[in-house]
Amino acid sequence: MLVDDQPAYPMSCFFKITLQGQFDVALFTSALEETLPNHPLLASSVTETKGKYYWHNMHGQRTGIMPVIARQSLDAERQYPTAKGIDLFREPAMKVTICNENTDPAEVSITGQTDIIFETHHSASDAAGTARFIEDILCNYAQKTGVANIHGANIQRAPVNPDLLARRSNPWQRRRIIELLFGCFRAWKFLMNRILPLTPKKTSDLQKLPAEYPAILCRNLTEAETQNVQQKAKQLGITINDLFLCSAFLAMKKWQEQHAADKREGHLRIAVPVNLRTPADEQMPAANIVSMTFLDRKVEKIQATQEFYQGVHKEIQHIKRYNLGWSFIRSLTIYRRVVGNFRKMMHPDRCWATATVTNLGRLFDDVPLPKREGRVQINDSLELIGVTGSPPVRSSTAIGISVLTYADYMTISIHYDSAILTRCEAQSILDDAI
Repeated sequence: MLVDDQPAYPMSCFFKITLQGQFDVALFTSALEETLPNHPLLASSVTETKGKYYWHNMHGQRTGIMPVIARQSLDAERQYPTAKGIDLFREPAMKVTICNENTDPAEVSITGQTDIIFETHHSASDAAGTARFIEDILCNYAQKTGVANIHGANIQRAPVNPDLLARRSNPWQRRRIIELLFGCFRAWKFLMNRILPLTPKKTSDLQKLPAEYPAILCRNLTEAETQNVQQKAKQLGITINDLFLCSAFLAMKKWQEQHAADKREGHLRIAVPVNLRTPADEQMPAANIVSMTFLDRKVEKIQATQEFYQGVHKEIQHIKRYNLGWSFIRSLTIYRRVVGNFRKMMHPDRCWATATVTNLGRLFDDVPLPKREGRVQINDSLELIGVTGSPPVRSSTAIGISVLTYADYMTISIHYDSAILTRCEAQSILDDAI
């Protein structure tokens, strides 16, 4: 992910929490400072020595570089503020932006709706790691406002252990032969299948960040829409995750049929992040512990039929049963040993995936804070009313779709390449994917 980071396509993940009520910027900054030492990658930069990369300020230190905390208002036309990406060789792996109508730096107590955006370099953390970091901040903030004394609640989170970062799982450890064989077959398909981009149009400048980066649209499903999704998945005999993967395939096919100038043969491919955490990683700080698996479907085979839905469901179950999330990591390990580095693999014109689709699951359910109708009550005057998140996009991968559930309501986000898609086109794909 560090090598794949391009000026026009930063390897940044975005997470936004929306708060309602009275928010104290100074207390939040203090809570952030106290939380960072337990999540050292987020406050670290990277150095390169003899072609190898090292995290700076990790070993023997509990504090790194403080992330930049910016304040600005949020444009009514945008759901996320503009960003510039993260240069890990010059700055820490996280940036934080506080968006409120009141941007006066002298005003530390602000009211109304406050959006806090966490931009994280994907090398440093995945969505699960960033969510854990945010939970710790919210608990620290609540403790500073005396919520434990008010509600008599124990708001101490289970501690994290930064030393665990040094011994993240070995991709070759305790792997069965059948897992390795299935992994080799999937690696062969990954290399041999011809993958079609959403559109053959390419950006003209890979060195220039689009002015509207990140281009992210979010849709909060109503209670009725959330129930409809759950009921449809149940009727089809598949999971909600399977349903969204199928919906993404169908939405991409529809868009191509309506917009692609030439009808080319090949596969549409969805990259699916796989969380590699085990119970032994429960105390792991924010980090990237994710791999990828890939679902390929010939365009003509993508149909809203029982056979198509069941095919995706069975493949996902097969991946889980044989731990095939590790296949991509093992393949990259072999590639680096044979070729020497990843740079030859990262050709910007090659389409490795048509889209990325990730399901972050239920968020903030286990935060030890009071809840009202499923929403976290940080204190008596501040409530967490919404959460959205988004994966990065590559130069040949036009969209990244993210699904999450908070307070029993689903939210779907699409991060799109604004050099390829217009806002209206991205909105159309998002609507079709629901």
